[in-house]
Parts: sequence; C-alpha cells; structure tokens
Amino acid sequence: MSDARGDLTELIKSQLAERDVCDVAATYLLEVELRERLALLGVEINQDMSVALMAVAMLLAEKSPEFGGDCRDALGEIAQLGLSLLMEGDI
Repeated sequence: MSDARGDLTELIKSQLAERDVCDVAATYLLEVELRERLALLGVEINQDMSVALMAVAMLLAEKSPEFGGDCRDALGEIAQLGLSLLMEGDI
C-alpha cells in the first residue's frame, strides 16, 4: 500500500476507534447492504474501489459546508465502509 493509501487508511481507522458500539453496529449493517447492492450490480469489491470510497468521502467532508446539520457524519460512514471493505482482503 502506498504511503497516501496507508495514511488515509490510518485516518479512517482512528475515526472508527472513536465511535461507540451502536454506531459501529449501524455501519456494519450498512456494509452488509452495500455488499448486497454491489453484488446485484456486478461490481467487484477490491482495494481500489474501497480506497476510492474513503477518498471521495474525505474530500467531500473537507469541502462540505455545515448548514444546520452535519453531513460529515454520513461521509465518515462512507469512508468507514470503504475501510471495512478494504480490510476484509487483509484478513
């Protein structure tokens, strides 16, 4: 994994470590649904796709203004889904 990919992965891991168990469980359920949807669409889950999810989520989180609510939580979940898909290949 290149340094940029490693740095992104570590950033998402650190954010995931700060979440409570209910949030982690909710993200797991989203991951299951995402896997099912991608399978239905014939999209292969691989490292590039997983890193792309994390990268786009972080880019949008950095550039998104906050208007009353915080879309950054949802974007953080996208990044964490990407990490989860990526880490499955490392087990």
